[in-house]
Amino acid sequence: MPSYQNREEAARTQILYGAPSSRIRRLDRHTRLFLWMVKSAIKTWKSSTLGIDRVRPPQRKGGLIFRNLPFGSPGKPIRVPINDEDWPLSSRKRDTILRILRIETLFPMRDNEAAWKSRAEARDVFQELLPQGVYLSRPYHYWAEMTSDSAMSRLAFAGLGGYRTTLLKASPGEDPRLTTARWVCDYSYLGNYKVRAGFEVYGAKALFDAQQRPCAIWWCHGKCWIFAGDLDWAHAKWAWRCSMMVGSTVTDHLVFVHWIMGNSITVAARMALQPTHYLSLLLKAFTWRTIAINYGASNSLLPYCGFVHRASAFTYQSLVQALNESVTLARFQTVPALVAEKGAGAPDVHFPWATEALALYEVIRNFVEDYLSCYTTPEEVMADPELEHFWKELENAPPTMAFPPRSYQGLVDIVSQFIWTVTGLHEAVGTVHEYVLDPTFMGTKLRSGTEISDVQSSIQYLLILALTGLEMPALLDIGDSKEIFGADRRGREAFARFNVALQLLVLEMDQRNERRLADPERRWPCQSFNPRYLETAVSI
Repeated sequence: MPSYQNREEAARTQILYGAPSSRIRRLDRHTRLFLWMVKSAIKTWKSSTLGIDRVRPPQRKGGLIFRNLPFGSPGKPIRVPINDEDWPLSSRKRDTILRILRIETLFPMRDNEAAWKSRAEARDVFQELLPQGVYLSRPYHYWAEMTSDSAMSRLAFAGLGGYRTTLLKASPGEDPRLTTARWVCDYSYLGNYKVRAGFEVYGAKALFDAQQRPCAIWWCHGKCWIFAGDLDWAHAKWAWRCSMMVGSTVTDHLVFVHWIMGNSITVAARMALQPTHYLSLLLKAFTWRTIAINYGASNSLLPYCGFVHRASAFTYQSLVQALNESVTLARFQTVPALVAEKGAGAPDVHFPWATEALALYEVIRNFVEDYLSCYTTPEEVMADPELEHFWKELENAPPTMAFPPRSYQGLVDIVSQFIWTVTGLHEAVGTVHEYVLDPTFMGTKLRSGTEISDVQSSIQYLLILALTGLEMPALLDIGDSKEIFGADRRGREAFARFNVALQLLVLEMDQRNERRLADPERRWPCQSFNPRYLETAVSI
């Protein structure tokens, strides 16, 4: 964001770009009211958070009231609880406002095409609306630009696209220019869904060669391959980046992290385990307020004329279809298996996203094994009726998840992957404001002939990011929870050792990122899994 040295410089900037408040006044009524709601919600949340000392041990077993979401597996919709022991039910006032906001006759769907005068104007408006450090956290990656081919590679191997970048398993086509491809970062499944009038369909997949340089993009709207140097290369890259933003938000963040993985484990723990069970105590720090968050997201982001519907270009029918397909894409997979699919283990492969994802997972898994070994054995896991009930509850997850069957190692796998998902992966696919603070980086709607987000959709999505960026207890404060969640001294000591391991991991990741920043060709730092920036549970 611009920092002005004096009032004269600030005044000259306002004359050049126009007062940011004038842009705000031109937003539709829905977006302006949404702005007021987001700021109010953030203030309320911060008034009752945020340290680990505010987290309390489990209070009771069961007693959950569920609602079905409008998507899921065939004949088996996703269900989320509405009552959270850590946060009161949504207020009637808030629910009433949300219902009113969804009345299309009062707040019609209007896709304003007004464009930004410049990138600087957009940044000024963003800073006036939602100042960083107040309503938005400060980004921990610096991007001078995202439009070049080299920035495209960084996105795929160290940025937001890292989760979906994998080794290419089959030939993408007969064109000889495609034979050099080794990796693919694929969001082409979004090309199956209709969009509102005036927009291009989403969907694109990018291919990268052995040197991790982009060599081609399958552009779903044009239904063709676009190659570097082609007339539409810049637009194909823009379509890929915007599809990445939408796919990461809808499929990876909301559906998988929140409504499947986060929801499934939290519900199973609450329904099956007594508050004093060692697994219930272990999971509490990583499930705190998850029920309230997931229900709130389903109530504000998901419905017809809700925030995601308006901020994207999907028709509502196609949005629900995309949510359903997102469920079919969800599967249980440990991080080592995920990294193996990326081919990141070869010594000549520079893949920061995979390196740091695996490093965090190994520390988490060591902690889980350490903690569980203090309380149980493989034989006791199989004889424990509460764990039997826990696994039975997991059967309510979509069948594609295929959680490991009950065993000691299965328990280690499930708990380790859950903690990694709600801490590291949640950060990697959910903390995305660094990508939209410049409207030329990414957007959530595609229009023909332009590679910059329009004013209204930029602000709509930034507001969603502010709402989905509510703070949670910091992961590095987890050592303070040893007095809360350890059933006895054994558990407390395991939490303390975990905290030490996380502190050491911060130093290791800092050293690796310093070396990356010194690389003349691949200056690709990756802080997405650095415990310094992680929280203990999903913050929306």
